[in-house]
Amino acid sequence: MSPRLRTPSRGKAARGRTAAIGLGAGAASLAVAVALAPPSGATRDLAVSAVAAAAAPGDTAPLPGVSFTLKAAPVSAEALRQLDAMAADPARGMTRQKDLAAAAAGAANGLTWKSGCGSNDAVKAVDAKVTLGAWCFDNGDKSSQYWIPQGVAISRTAQLDGVALSWYHRHKSGSDWVTDGSRVTVGPRPRVDAKGVYQPVTLAIPTVTAGGKLAVQEVSPANSPAGTVSVKGVDDAKQHQGGVALAGNFLYTADTSGLRVYDVRRTYRVATGQNILGVGADGRFYAHNEKYALFQTGMYRPENAGACPAWDVVPSARDKDLCFSTVTYDPTTSPASLLTAEYKIEGGVTSAKPMRAVRWPLNADGSLKTDGSGRVTSTTVFGTNLTHVQGAAVYHSGTGDTLYYDVSNGASPGSVYSDRDGDGNAPFHVVGPIGGESLAFDPYSGGDRIWGITERPGQRMLFWIYRKELQKPGMP
Repeated sequence: MSPRLRTPSRGKAARGRTAAIGLGAGAASLAVAVALAPPSGATRDLAVSAVAAAAAPGDTAPLPGVSFTLKAAPVSAEALRQLDAMAADPARGMTRQKDLAAAAAGAANGLTWKSGCGSNDAVKAVDAKVTLGAWCFDNGDKSSQYWIPQGVAISRTAQLDGVALSWYHRHKSGSDWVTDGSRVTVGPRPRVDAKGVYQPVTLAIPTVTAGGKLAVQEVSPANSPAGTVSVKGVDDAKQHQGGVALAGNFLYTADTSGLRVYDVRRTYRVATGQNILGVGADGRFYAHNEKYALFQTGMYRPENAGACPAWDVVPSARDKDLCFSTVTYDPTTSPASLLTAEYKIEGGVTSAKPMRAVRWPLNADGSLKTDGSGRVTSTTVFGTNLTHVQGAAVYHSGTGDTLYYDVSNGASPGSVYSDRDGDGNAPFHVVGPIGGESLAFDPYSGGDRIWGITERPGQRMLFWIYRKELQKPGMP
Protein backbone atom coordinates (compact mmCIF):
# COMPACT_ATOMS: atom_id res chain seq x y z
CA MET A 1 0.00 0.00 0.00
CA SER A 2 1.23 3.50 -0.75
CA PRO A 3 1.66 5.90 2.14
CA ARG A 4 -1.45 7.84 3.16
CA LEU A 5 -1.51 10.96 5.25
CA ARG A 6 -3.76 10.09 8.19
CA THR A 7 -5.15 12.90 10.27
CA PRO A 8 -8.28 13.07 12.41
CA SER A 9 -11.33 14.27 10.54
CA ARG A 10 -12.10 17.94 11.10
CA GLY A 11 -15.80 17.27 11.07
CA LYS A 12 -18.41 17.71 8.41
CA ALA A 13 -17.81 21.41 7.86
CA ALA A 14 -20.14 21.79 4.91
CA ARG A 15 -20.79 25.47 4.32
CA GLY A 16 -24.06 25.49 2.43
CA ARG A 17 -25.62 22.27 1.17
CA THR A 18 -24.83 20.24 -1.88
CA ALA A 19 -26.40 17.19 -3.40
CA ALA A 20 -24.75 14.84 -5.77
CA ILE A 21 -26.01 11.92 -7.69
CA GLY A 22 -23.68 8.97 -7.74
CA LEU A 23 -23.46 5.76 -9.70
CA GLY A 24 -20.35 3.79 -9.02
CA ALA A 25 -18.51 1.27 -11.11
CA GLY A 26 -16.44 -1.47 -9.57
CA ALA A 27 -13.45 -0.09 -7.71
CA ALA A 28 -10.46 -2.30 -8.25
CA SER A 29 -6.81 -1.58 -7.61
CA LEU A 30 -4.94 1.19 -9.35
CA ALA A 31 -2.06 -0.32 -11.29
CA VAL A 32 0.40 2.51 -11.66
CA ALA A 33 3.67 3.09 -9.87
CA VAL A 34 2.26 1.68 -6.64
CA ALA A 35 -1.07 -0.15 -6.18
CA LEU A 36 -3.52 1.96 -4.19
CA ALA A 37 -6.57 -0.22 -3.64
CA PRO A 38 -9.94 0.94 -2.33
CA PRO A 39 -10.66 -0.16 1.23
CA SER A 40 -12.40 -3.52 1.52
CA GLY A 41 -15.96 -3.31 2.79
CA ALA A 42 -18.37 -0.91 1.22
CA THR A 43 -18.70 1.43 4.17
CA ARG A 44 -15.28 1.35 5.82
CA ASP A 45 -13.75 4.75 6.57
CA LEU A 46 -16.53 6.82 5.02
CA ALA A 47 -17.72 10.03 6.66
CA VAL A 48 -21.46 10.01 6.07
CA SER A 49 -23.59 13.08 6.70
CA ALA A 50 -26.68 12.50 8.78
CA VAL A 51 -28.92 14.26 6.28
CA ALA A 52 -32.65 13.89 6.79
CA ALA A 53 -34.63 11.51 4.60
CA ALA A 54 -36.48 11.91 1.32
CA ALA A 55 -37.70 15.47 1.67
CA ALA A 56 -34.29 16.73 2.77
CA PRO A 57 -32.74 19.64 0.88
CA GLY A 58 -30.35 18.67 -1.84
CA ASP A 59 -32.10 15.87 -3.72
CA THR A 60 -31.32 16.21 -7.41
CA ALA A 61 -34.06 15.59 -9.96
CA PRO A 62 -34.71 16.41 -13.64
CA LEU A 63 -36.83 19.52 -14.15
CA PRO A 64 -39.73 18.57 -16.46
CA GLY A 65 -40.36 20.93 -19.34
CA VAL A 66 -37.20 22.96 -18.75
CA SER A 67 -34.59 23.25 -21.50
CA PHE A 68 -32.02 25.77 -22.69
CA THR A 69 -30.59 26.66 -26.08
CA LEU A 70 -27.08 27.92 -26.82
CA LYS A 71 -26.18 29.89 -29.94
CA ALA A 72 -22.74 29.57 -31.48
CA ALA A 73 -20.59 32.67 -32.03
CA PRO A 74 -17.52 31.58 -34.00
CA VAL A 75 -14.25 33.47 -34.05
CA SER A 76 -13.56 35.42 -37.25
CA ALA A 77 -12.56 33.07 -40.08
CA GLU A 78 -10.28 35.83 -41.40
CA ALA A 79 -8.51 36.03 -38.03
CA LEU A 80 -7.87 32.29 -38.12
CA ARG A 81 -6.62 32.52 -41.71
CA GLN A 82 -4.15 35.26 -40.76
CA LEU A 83 -3.07 33.25 -37.72
CA ASP A 84 -2.15 30.35 -39.97
CA ALA A 85 -0.33 32.72 -42.32
CA MET A 86 1.74 33.95 -39.40
CA ALA A 87 2.58 30.40 -38.38
CA ALA A 88 3.71 29.65 -41.92
CA ASP A 89 6.28 32.48 -41.71
CA PRO A 90 9.48 31.19 -40.04
CA ALA A 91 10.29 34.72 -38.87
CA ARG A 92 7.32 34.63 -36.46
CA GLY A 93 8.71 31.76 -34.40
CA MET A 94 5.35 29.92 -34.43
CA THR A 95 4.72 26.26 -35.17
CA ARG A 96 1.20 24.88 -35.33
CA GLN A 97 0.64 21.66 -33.36
CA LYS A 98 -1.87 18.93 -34.15
CA ASP A 99 -3.13 18.78 -30.54
CA LEU A 100 -2.03 19.28 -26.93
CA ALA A 101 0.03 16.11 -26.73
CA ALA A 102 3.35 17.79 -27.56
CA ALA A 103 2.86 20.44 -24.87
CA ALA A 104 2.10 17.74 -22.30
CA ALA A 105 5.09 15.66 -23.39
CA GLY A 106 7.42 18.61 -22.79
CA ALA A 107 6.01 19.44 -19.35
CA ALA A 108 8.60 20.46 -16.76
CA ASN A 109 6.77 22.20 -13.88
CA GLY A 110 6.50 19.87 -10.93
CA LEU A 111 3.94 18.14 -8.74
CA THR A 112 4.80 16.33 -5.50
CA TRP A 113 3.01 13.28 -4.07
CA LYS A 114 0.96 14.05 -0.96
CA SER A 115 3.44 12.59 1.56
CA GLY A 116 5.95 15.29 0.56
CA CYS A 117 3.55 18.24 0.86
CA GLY A 118 4.47 19.23 4.40
CA SER A 119 1.99 21.46 6.20
CA ASN A 120 -0.41 21.57 3.23
CA ASP A 121 -3.63 20.27 4.78
CA ALA A 122 -6.04 20.76 1.87
CA VAL A 123 -6.92 17.05 1.64
CA LYS A 124 -5.85 15.61 5.01
CA ALA A 125 -9.41 15.33 6.35
CA VAL A 126 -10.47 13.57 3.14
CA ASP A 127 -7.42 11.30 3.18
CA ALA A 128 -8.42 10.07 6.63
CA LYS A 129 -11.76 8.86 5.25
CA VAL A 130 -11.29 7.61 1.68
CA THR A 131 -8.63 6.29 -0.69
CA LEU A 132 -6.99 9.40 -2.06
CA GLY A 133 -4.31 10.14 -4.62
CA ALA A 134 -3.06 13.73 -4.29
CA TRP A 135 -0.22 16.02 -5.39
CA CYS A 136 0.77 19.57 -4.44
CA PHE A 137 2.51 22.09 -6.69
CA ASP A 138 6.28 22.51 -6.47
CA ASN A 139 6.89 25.99 -7.85
CA GLY A 140 5.39 29.44 -7.42
CA ASP A 141 1.98 28.13 -8.47
CA LYS A 142 1.51 26.56 -5.05
CA SER A 143 1.13 29.94 -3.34
CA SER A 144 0.66 32.51 -6.10
CA GLN A 145 -1.89 35.24 -5.41
CA TYR A 146 -2.04 35.94 -9.15
CA TRP A 147 -2.61 32.56 -10.83
CA ILE A 148 -5.60 30.66 -9.36
CA PRO A 149 -6.56 27.11 -10.49
CA GLN A 150 -10.25 26.40 -11.09
CA GLY A 151 -11.01 23.55 -13.48
CA VAL A 152 -9.80 19.98 -14.03
CA ALA A 153 -10.27 17.73 -17.05
CA ILE A 154 -9.12 14.15 -17.60
CA SER A 155 -8.50 12.89 -21.11
CA ARG A 156 -7.49 9.46 -22.36
CA THR A 157 -7.25 10.30 -26.05
CA ALA A 158 -4.52 10.89 -28.61
CA GLN A 159 -5.18 14.64 -28.40
CA LEU A 160 -4.16 14.57 -24.71
CA ASP A 161 -3.57 11.48 -22.64
CA GLY A 162 -3.40 13.26 -19.34
CA VAL A 163 -4.70 16.12 -17.18
CA ALA A 164 -5.72 19.68 -18.10
CA LEU A 165 -6.26 22.39 -15.49
CA SER A 166 -7.78 25.85 -16.10
CA TRP A 167 -6.41 28.92 -14.29
CA TYR A 168 -7.29 32.61 -14.22
CA HIS A 169 -4.84 35.47 -13.72
CA ARG A 170 -5.58 38.61 -11.74
CA HIS A 171 -3.82 41.78 -10.65
CA LYS A 172 -4.41 44.22 -7.83
CA SER A 173 -6.00 47.54 -8.79
CA GLY A 174 -6.25 49.67 -5.66
CA SER A 175 -8.02 47.46 -3.14
CA ASP A 176 -9.65 45.29 -5.83
CA TRP A 177 -8.49 42.24 -7.72
CA VAL A 178 -9.11 42.39 -11.47
CA THR A 179 -9.21 39.28 -13.64
CA ASP A 180 -7.13 39.92 -16.75
CA GLY A 181 -6.16 36.64 -18.39
CA SER A 182 -6.22 32.87 -18.28
CA ARG A 183 -4.39 29.70 -19.23
CA VAL A 184 -4.56 25.94 -19.08
CA THR A 185 -1.84 23.61 -17.88
CA VAL A 186 -1.44 20.15 -19.40
CA GLY A 187 0.59 17.10 -18.50
CA PRO A 188 0.42 13.33 -18.09
CA ARG A 189 -1.67 11.95 -15.25
CA PRO A 190 0.73 11.86 -12.30
CA ARG A 191 1.61 8.44 -10.96
CA VAL A 192 0.85 7.31 -7.43
CA ASP A 193 3.70 7.93 -4.99
CA ALA A 194 5.71 9.74 -7.67
CA LYS A 195 6.39 13.21 -9.04
CA GLY A 196 4.23 14.74 -11.76
CA VAL A 197 4.77 17.48 -14.35
CA TYR A 198 2.69 20.04 -16.23
CA GLN A 199 3.12 22.69 -18.94
CA PRO A 200 1.37 26.11 -19.03
CA VAL A 201 -0.46 27.03 -22.25
CA THR A 202 -1.63 30.65 -22.68
CA LEU A 203 -5.24 31.11 -23.84
CA ALA A 204 -5.86 33.84 -26.42
CA ILE A 205 -8.55 35.12 -28.79
CA PRO A 206 -7.71 35.90 -32.43
CA THR A 207 -9.65 38.88 -33.82
CA VAL A 208 -9.29 41.39 -36.64
CA THR A 209 -9.16 45.17 -36.37
CA ALA A 210 -11.41 47.55 -38.27
CA GLY A 211 -8.59 47.72 -40.81
CA GLY A 212 -8.61 43.95 -41.26
CA LYS A 213 -5.36 43.27 -39.41
CA LEU A 214 -4.94 40.35 -37.03
CA ALA A 215 -5.10 41.29 -33.34
CA VAL A 216 -4.82 38.97 -30.35
CA GLN A 217 -6.66 39.52 -27.09
CA GLU A 218 -6.47 38.16 -23.57
CA VAL A 219 -9.22 35.80 -22.51
CA SER A 220 -10.75 38.05 -19.86
CA PRO A 221 -14.24 38.75 -18.48
CA ALA A 222 -17.13 39.53 -20.80
CA ASN A 223 -19.84 40.18 -18.24
CA SER A 224 -20.22 38.68 -14.80
CA PRO A 225 -22.51 38.64 -11.79
CA ALA A 226 -21.84 40.84 -8.81
CA GLY A 227 -19.13 39.46 -6.56
CA THR A 228 -15.69 40.08 -5.20
CA VAL A 229 -12.43 38.20 -4.99
CA SER A 230 -10.81 37.97 -1.59
CA VAL A 231 -7.08 38.30 -1.11
CA LYS A 232 -6.94 34.53 -0.66
CA GLY A 233 -8.86 33.88 -3.84
CA VAL A 234 -11.45 31.73 -2.10
CA ASP A 235 -14.57 33.49 -3.33
CA ASP A 236 -15.84 32.90 -6.83
CA ALA A 237 -14.32 35.55 -9.04
CA LYS A 238 -15.56 37.22 -12.17
CA GLN A 239 -15.22 35.25 -15.40
CA HIS A 240 -12.25 33.08 -14.70
CA GLN A 241 -12.40 29.76 -16.55
CA GLY A 242 -14.44 28.26 -13.71
CA GLY A 243 -14.26 24.79 -15.20
CA VAL A 244 -12.65 22.95 -18.09
CA ALA A 245 -13.64 19.97 -20.24
CA LEU A 246 -11.68 18.22 -22.98
CA ALA A 247 -13.71 16.27 -25.52
CA GLY A 248 -12.01 14.99 -28.65
CA ASN A 249 -10.62 17.96 -30.58
CA PHE A 250 -12.24 20.59 -28.38
CA LEU A 251 -11.48 22.15 -25.02
CA TYR A 252 -14.30 24.01 -23.27
CA THR A 253 -14.16 26.49 -20.41
CA ALA A 254 -17.03 27.95 -18.37
CA ASP A 255 -16.99 31.74 -18.25
CA THR A 256 -20.15 32.55 -16.23
CA SER A 257 -22.04 33.81 -19.29
CA GLY A 258 -21.64 30.65 -21.37
CA LEU A 259 -18.94 28.41 -22.83
CA ARG A 260 -15.72 29.25 -24.63
CA VAL A 261 -14.42 26.75 -27.17
CA TYR A 262 -10.82 26.05 -28.17
CA ASP A 263 -9.95 23.68 -31.01
CA VAL A 264 -6.82 21.90 -29.74
CA ARG A 265 -5.59 21.81 -33.34
CA ARG A 266 -5.11 25.56 -32.84
CA THR A 267 -2.27 25.00 -30.37
CA TYR A 268 0.97 26.75 -31.39
CA ARG A 269 4.53 26.47 -30.15
CA VAL A 270 5.70 30.09 -29.85
CA ALA A 271 8.79 32.10 -28.97
CA THR A 272 9.78 32.69 -25.35
CA GLY A 273 11.66 35.49 -23.64
CA GLN A 274 9.08 38.30 -23.57
CA ASN A 275 6.08 38.71 -21.28
CA ILE A 276 3.75 40.03 -23.98
CA LEU A 277 0.90 38.55 -25.99
CA GLY A 278 1.45 39.14 -29.69
CA VAL A 279 4.31 40.06 -32.01
CA GLY A 280 7.33 41.67 -30.41
CA ALA A 281 9.74 44.23 -31.84
CA ASP A 282 11.81 41.35 -33.24
CA GLY A 283 8.85 40.08 -35.30
CA ARG A 284 8.39 36.91 -33.25
CA PHE A 285 5.14 35.88 -31.57
CA TYR A 286 5.10 35.64 -27.76
CA ALA A 287 2.50 34.39 -25.29
CA HIS A 288 3.56 35.76 -21.91
CA ASN A 289 6.83 33.89 -21.99
CA GLU A 290 5.11 30.50 -22.25
CA LYS A 291 6.11 27.96 -24.89
CA TYR A 292 2.57 27.33 -26.13
CA ALA A 293 -0.59 29.27 -26.94
CA LEU A 294 -4.08 27.90 -27.59
CA PHE A 295 -6.51 30.08 -29.52
CA GLN A 296 -10.23 30.36 -28.95
CA THR A 297 -12.36 29.36 -31.94
CA GLY A 298 -15.83 30.22 -30.66
CA MET A 299 -18.29 30.90 -27.86
CA TYR A 300 -21.75 29.64 -26.97
CA ARG A 301 -24.21 31.94 -25.26
CA PRO A 302 -27.73 31.09 -23.98
CA GLU A 303 -30.67 32.41 -26.01
CA ASN A 304 -33.77 33.90 -24.38
CA ALA A 305 -32.54 32.92 -20.93
CA GLY A 306 -31.56 36.31 -19.55
CA ALA A 307 -28.17 37.03 -18.00
CA CYS A 308 -26.48 35.32 -15.07
CA PRO A 309 -27.61 37.24 -11.96
CA ALA A 310 -25.71 37.81 -8.75
CA TRP A 311 -25.01 34.60 -6.83
CA ASP A 312 -27.53 35.45 -4.09
CA VAL A 313 -30.33 36.33 -6.54
CA VAL A 314 -32.95 33.72 -7.43
CA PRO A 315 -33.45 33.21 -11.19
CA SER A 316 -36.63 34.80 -12.50
CA ALA A 317 -37.85 31.39 -13.70
CA ARG A 318 -36.60 27.82 -13.90
CA ASP A 319 -35.75 28.34 -17.56
CA LYS A 320 -34.21 31.82 -17.17
CA ASP A 321 -31.04 33.50 -15.88
CA LEU A 322 -28.72 30.54 -16.35
CA CYS A 323 -25.11 30.74 -15.09
CA PHE A 324 -22.12 28.72 -16.29
CA SER A 325 -19.91 28.37 -13.24
CA THR A 326 -18.29 25.04 -14.12
CA VAL A 327 -18.20 22.52 -16.95
CA THR A 328 -17.17 18.88 -17.11
CA TYR A 329 -17.05 16.11 -19.72
CA ASP A 330 -19.31 13.05 -19.42
CA PRO A 331 -18.18 10.10 -21.58
CA THR A 332 -20.85 7.79 -20.11
CA THR A 333 -23.78 9.05 -22.20
CA SER A 334 -24.40 8.14 -25.83
CA PRO A 335 -23.51 10.41 -27.45
CA ALA A 336 -21.02 11.85 -24.96
CA SER A 337 -21.99 15.16 -23.37
CA LEU A 338 -20.96 18.18 -21.33
CA LEU A 339 -22.44 19.06 -17.94
CA THR A 340 -22.54 22.67 -16.72
CA ALA A 341 -23.56 23.77 -13.24
CA GLU A 342 -24.21 27.01 -11.36
CA TYR A 343 -22.52 28.47 -8.29
CA LYS A 344 -25.17 29.88 -5.96
CA ILE A 345 -25.03 31.06 -2.36
CA GLU A 346 -27.74 31.40 0.29
CA GLY A 347 -30.66 33.36 -1.11
CA GLY A 348 -29.84 32.40 -4.70
CA VAL A 349 -32.07 29.33 -4.93
CA THR A 350 -35.47 28.15 -3.71
CA SER A 351 -37.24 24.81 -3.95
CA ALA A 352 -39.23 26.20 -6.89
CA LYS A 353 -36.23 27.84 -8.58
CA PRO A 354 -33.23 25.60 -7.91
CA MET A 355 -29.63 25.57 -9.03
CA ARG A 356 -29.48 24.00 -12.49
CA ALA A 357 -27.04 21.37 -13.78
CA VAL A 358 -27.46 21.12 -17.56
CA ARG A 359 -26.40 18.38 -19.96
CA TRP A 360 -25.39 19.35 -23.52
CA PRO A 361 -24.96 16.76 -26.34
CA LEU A 362 -21.71 16.34 -28.27
CA ASN A 363 -20.77 15.00 -31.69
CA ALA A 364 -18.27 12.18 -32.12
CA ASP A 365 -15.40 14.65 -32.62
CA GLY A 366 -16.18 16.44 -29.33
CA SER A 367 -17.94 19.45 -30.86
CA LEU A 368 -21.32 20.54 -29.49
CA LYS A 369 -24.21 18.99 -31.40
CA THR A 370 -25.79 21.95 -33.16
CA ASP A 371 -28.62 22.25 -35.66
CA GLY A 372 -28.31 23.99 -39.02
CA SER A 373 -28.56 27.41 -37.39
CA GLY A 374 -25.68 26.80 -34.99
CA ARG A 375 -27.87 26.18 -31.96
CA VAL A 376 -27.49 23.40 -29.39
CA THR A 377 -30.36 22.36 -27.12
CA SER A 378 -29.90 20.80 -23.70
CA THR A 379 -30.92 17.17 -23.28
CA THR A 380 -31.53 17.21 -19.51
CA VAL A 381 -31.79 19.95 -16.88
CA PHE A 382 -31.34 18.80 -13.28
CA GLY A 383 -32.31 20.89 -10.26
CA THR A 384 -31.08 21.01 -6.67
CA ASN A 385 -31.41 23.67 -3.98
CA LEU A 386 -27.89 23.06 -2.68
CA THR A 387 -25.52 26.01 -2.52
CA HIS A 388 -21.77 26.70 -2.79
CA VAL A 389 -21.40 24.08 -5.53
CA GLN A 390 -17.94 24.69 -6.97
CA GLY A 391 -17.73 21.64 -9.21
CA ALA A 392 -19.83 18.77 -10.56
CA ALA A 393 -19.29 15.42 -12.23
CA VAL A 394 -21.81 12.93 -13.56
CA TYR A 395 -22.10 9.22 -14.32
CA HIS A 396 -24.87 7.76 -16.48
CA SER A 397 -26.07 4.16 -16.56
CA GLY A 398 -29.09 2.53 -18.15
CA THR A 399 -31.11 3.18 -15.03
CA GLY A 400 -30.33 6.84 -14.46
CA ASP A 401 -27.75 9.46 -13.57
CA THR A 402 -25.60 10.05 -10.53
CA LEU A 403 -24.26 13.54 -9.90
CA TYR A 404 -21.29 14.38 -7.69
CA TYR A 405 -20.90 17.88 -6.25
CA ASP A 406 -17.92 19.59 -4.63
CA VAL A 407 -19.13 22.12 -2.06
CA SER A 408 -16.60 24.52 -0.60
CA ASN A 409 -16.77 27.90 1.09
CA GLY A 410 -13.85 28.97 3.23
CA ALA A 411 -10.83 27.61 5.04
CA SER A 412 -12.48 24.50 6.52
CA PRO A 413 -12.90 21.14 4.80
CA GLY A 414 -15.88 21.17 2.47
CA SER A 415 -18.09 18.31 1.33
CA VAL A 416 -18.51 16.01 -1.64
CA TYR A 417 -22.08 14.83 -2.19
CA SER A 418 -23.52 12.19 -4.47
CA ASP A 419 -27.17 11.76 -5.42
CA ARG A 420 -29.13 9.54 -7.76
CA ASP A 421 -31.36 11.73 -9.88
CA GLY A 422 -35.01 11.71 -8.97
CA ASP A 423 -34.82 9.01 -6.26
CA GLY A 424 -36.20 11.36 -3.61
CA ASN A 425 -33.54 10.30 -1.14
CA ALA A 426 -31.15 12.52 0.75
CA PRO A 427 -27.74 12.91 -0.88
CA PHE A 428 -24.79 10.90 0.38
CA HIS A 429 -21.97 12.92 1.90
CA VAL A 430 -18.26 12.56 2.57
CA VAL A 431 -15.88 15.18 3.91
CA GLY A 432 -14.29 17.21 1.11
CA PRO A 433 -11.06 19.16 0.59
CA ILE A 434 -10.34 22.71 1.69
CA GLY A 435 -10.94 25.11 -1.19
CA GLY A 436 -12.27 22.45 -3.54
CA GLU A 437 -13.20 23.53 -7.07
CA SER A 438 -14.17 21.60 -10.21
CA LEU A 439 -14.54 17.83 -10.57
CA ALA A 440 -13.97 15.41 -13.46
CA PHE A 441 -15.04 11.80 -13.97
CA ASP A 442 -12.29 9.42 -15.07
CA PRO A 443 -13.40 6.03 -16.44
CA TYR A 444 -10.57 3.63 -15.69
CA SER A 445 -10.48 -0.17 -15.67
CA GLY A 446 -8.63 -0.12 -12.35
CA GLY A 447 -11.57 1.68 -10.70
CA ASP A 448 -13.47 4.79 -11.83
CA ARG A 449 -12.21 7.93 -10.15
CA ILE A 450 -13.36 11.49 -9.58
CA TRP A 451 -10.58 14.05 -9.92
CA GLY A 452 -10.57 17.51 -8.35
CA ILE A 453 -8.45 20.60 -7.74
CA THR A 454 -8.18 22.95 -4.75
CA GLU A 455 -7.54 26.67 -5.14
CA ARG A 456 -6.33 28.31 -1.92
CA PRO A 457 -2.74 29.65 -1.97
CA GLY A 458 -0.49 27.33 -0.01
CA GLN A 459 -3.17 24.63 -0.03
CA ARG A 460 -3.35 23.80 -3.74
CA MET A 461 -3.61 20.16 -4.66
CA LEU A 462 -4.64 17.96 -7.57
CA PHE A 463 -6.42 14.85 -6.26
CA TRP A 464 -8.58 11.86 -7.10
CA ILE A 465 -10.95 9.61 -5.12
CA TYR A 466 -12.48 6.29 -6.16
CA ARG A 467 -16.03 6.96 -7.29
CA LYS A 468 -17.52 4.10 -5.26
CA GLU A 469 -16.20 5.71 -2.08
CA LEU A 470 -18.24 8.84 -2.81
CA GLN A 471 -21.62 7.11 -2.87
CA LYS A 472 -23.87 4.77 -0.93
CA PRO A 473 -22.72 1.14 -0.74
CA GLY A 474 -24.44 -1.00 -3.34
CA MET A 475 -25.03 1.77 -5.86
CA PRO A 476 -23.97 0.89 -9.44
